[in-house]
Amino acid sequence: MKRQVTIAKEAGFSFGGLVVGQGLRFLFNLAVASLLGAEYLGVFALSLAVMQIVEIVAVSGLDMGVLRYVNLSEGFAEKQRGYIASALKTSLLYSLPVTLFLVVFSGFLADLLNGDNLLRLALVCYSLSLPFSVLLAVAGHSIQAYRKLRPKIMAVQVIFPVLVLLFLLLVNALVGGTAALLFSPPAAGFVTFIWIWNRLKAITGVSAKDVLRAGHERAILKYARPMMFAAFLSMVSHWLDILMLGWYTDAETVGLYQPAIRTAGLMRSVLIAFSGIAAPIFAGMHGRGEIKELQKMFRVLSRWVMMVAIPFAVYLLVMPAAVLELFGKEFTVATPVLTVLAAALLVQSVFGLYDTMLQMTGYSRVCLINGAAGLALHVLLNMLFISHYGMIGAAWALLALYLLLGAARTAELKALLGIHAFSRTLLKPLTAGLLSAGALAAVKPFLDDQHVAVSLVGGMLFVFALYLLLIRLMKLEQEELGVILELFSFVKK
Repeated sequence: MKRQVTIAKEAGFSFGGLVVGQGLRFLFNLAVASLLGAEYLGVFALSLAVMQIVEIVAVSGLDMGVLRYVNLSEGFAEKQRGYIASALKTSLLYSLPVTLFLVVFSGFLADLLNGDNLLRLALVCYSLSLPFSVLLAVAGHSIQAYRKLRPKIMAVQVIFPVLVLLFLLLVNALVGGTAALLFSPPAAGFVTFIWIWNRLKAITGVSAKDVLRAGHERAILKYARPMMFAAFLSMVSHWLDILMLGWYTDAETVGLYQPAIRTAGLMRSVLIAFSGIAAPIFAGMHGRGEIKELQKMFRVLSRWVMMVAIPFAVYLLVMPAAVLELFGKEFTVATPVLTVLAAALLVQSVFGLYDTMLQMTGYSRVCLINGAAGLALHVLLNMLFISHYGMIGAAWALLALYLLLGAARTAELKALLGIHAFSRTLLKPLTAGLLSAGALAAVKPFLDDQHVAVSLVGGMLFVFALYLLLIRLMKLEQEELGVILELFSFVKK
């Protein structure tokens, strides 16, 4: 129970931070759309897609490698610091040629994505901050390996999005929209790295001298290579709809699609919150041979992820137009897109911990195969659907992909570890979700007559309150009830 309470506390903070981060990124997209228009928002989305993909190459799986090997070296502080310093130095060295590649080939990439000079300039400006982004990623995972998720969440989900939004508004007011779009993300990234570097030194004891003197740890590099390829394939697949929309259409269409995928991505926060703190726990339990306890923990956490994700999905499935109207009337054309994307992200949330379990129990090559097969399938689905149906085709392709990957990972985990997350207890959140969806649909005509802000807030409060009430009436499982009562003593009778 103590371990579950620890997970709940850290995941609760992580989830809160991720929701704040997603909300701030939502506001950033809203600000770009309102101040600069759909085309600028599309340029930002395309540039961000390219940068996050090449960042995976520069990090080279060392973020996940340090997360695993620091936990496998519990009780050996010097060895743990050596792994961290080595990962930081190696990832920094890898980032330099990647930065040069981006600068040299920025024009080619812009032409490939049907972009103009603005996209090329954005790629050049963003690439100069890549070394800091890489160090930020490895430092955050190094701190996470010590069961301290809060500094990473603060850096990535609070400090960076706050700064990038503030820089956007300030630079736009002083200089103009183009400069704001080009320089806000790099400036925010540099400041955020300085902040997390100070936290890394305080928590792990690793200094700049340790990084400079560090060698290359062969064990962590051997583990990290397939993880890098798996992460690369996953990231390409994550951004493939944006990239292929740019390839088949233009930046403006990407800009119209971006608010829908960003809004649906709120549900991904639930999965990331739980997987982030569960990953080192899974690795440690598997290393100690606690397979039965591992299976129990996996089932509980999978149920929690589903339980938290469902009300978000219900809200977006029933009221997509009201959300998109915040960006402007022109963005409501993507209403059916948001509906399909909400279903897709719910599926990803339900099956997402299967991938975390495979990674943290040593099956990195299986993750690599899954990533390669998933990317190939995603490309094929996008070629079939986007070329004929545009934005809605991209959404349907994503839903089909997540369903197929979920089925594959379920079968793999059952075959390799004898573990799965399915049980009768999953029917409770599903039933509560269906009833909440029906009730929200019934009151939707009344909400549609209100101001957009009233409609949004009222609908959200209604569905979440009803869902929580239904969950409470159905009674929680013993593990869930014990953790919640421990965390929130005021609900005790």
